[in-house]
Amino acid sequence: MRLIIVASEPYPNGMAGTRRITCYARAMRSVGIDCEVVLYRRTEKRGMARNTAPKGSYQGVPFRYIGGSPYKGNHFVTRKFYNWLDAKLTERYLRKNLHKGDVLFLYMGNQLDLMLRFMNAAKSVGAFCVRDLCEIPYGTSTETEETAHMRERVLSEQFPLLDGVVSISDALLEIAKERTRPDCKHIKVPILVDYEEFDLPDKSMDHEIPYIFHSGTLFEQKDGILGMIEAFGKAVRDIPFPVRFIMSGLIGDSPHKDDIIRLIDQYGLDGKIIFTGYLQGSRLRDYLAGASLTIINKYPTLQNRYGFSTKLGEYLAAGKPVIITRFGEAVNWLEDGRSAYIVDVGDKDALARAIVRVFMNPDERKRISDEARALCRRSFDYSIWGEPLLGFLNSLGK
Repeated sequence: MRLIIVASEPYPNGMAGTRRITCYARAMRSVGIDCEVVLYRRTEKRGMARNTAPKGSYQGVPFRYIGGSPYKGNHFVTRKFYNWLDAKLTERYLRKNLHKGDVLFLYMGNQLDLMLRFMNAAKSVGAFCVRDLCEIPYGTSTETEETAHMRERVLSEQFPLLDGVVSISDALLEIAKERTRPDCKHIKVPILVDYEEFDLPDKSMDHEIPYIFHSGTLFEQKDGILGMIEAFGKAVRDIPFPVRFIMSGLIGDSPHKDDIIRLIDQYGLDGKIIFTGYLQGSRLRDYLAGASLTIINKYPTLQNRYGFSTKLGEYLAAGKPVIITRFGEAVNWLEDGRSAYIVDVGDKDALARAIVRVFMNPDERKRISDEARALCRRSFDYSIWGEPLLGFLNSLGK
């Protein structure tokens, strides 16, 4: 069996989507599946590129930018031409390199028309079509009539054509089963992490001033950033020693810049909150290794209702205690007071009390983080998912 993952994420250096693609590919290659990643569009700007190779191998996973370059054009017309050309090249590549019984694995988000074209190319040679479902289609932005319409198009036009769906949560698995054919195969694969990469030594005691670490976005809808800052501002009043909050990203890139500045002023947090800019690889792991606490402050948005935060796996693998909100897929895996600290959604006072509890009870913090790390290893490490994915793929068409 040959499997081609078609994706649009920057590769091999990127964010959560890039890491999940690599985990999928490594898991499948570990059980003998011939798997490669094909990037159907160019992702990089010259002078700002994190990825410069047109093809290669990353952690044993072969990849290629189908257009022979990761660089977008500088002009709008050039970019449009490259998009058209690369889509045609992807269709041609799939027809040439997939055969009957092989698998096209789509990691493409909301690109409905392109997905249908690529699926048609795969089906024309007898290959199966599978898609990743780690977000509700068109659920990552503000809900409008247009996003609702486009979501329904994906569900009604693409889902009935799929041979298999890999869902990240119970909520998405339910939707997939409702909108696909009766013979479509399903598997739930939760967040994936390279456990060995994030099995970090605890360096929290190396820092004179302990800190909370946040490696997500500076967006309220996705990561509850304003709620975290306000809760931190309340918590530091009751912690009898200095504590900092270190966040990846730049405040100037956040749509909530003015609100962040207001909260910093209101709670006297100047110098206590540090924005690092974009973090990746060893720099991110260094900050995580030194952290005393992590927080995932999810609100009941459409995106959070169906998704499952990738960074949770990294936090748990690193042995970091985590505070989460009582919402979404995470509560199906974590238990309050055993493997996490769980607070009610939107309760900033409860979040502040949890922060104080973590810093004032080091023995409890260690016990909870140790249990969380063990849970991560047995449930979220990519290496344990090779056999289940192999069984899922072998069931296609049967």
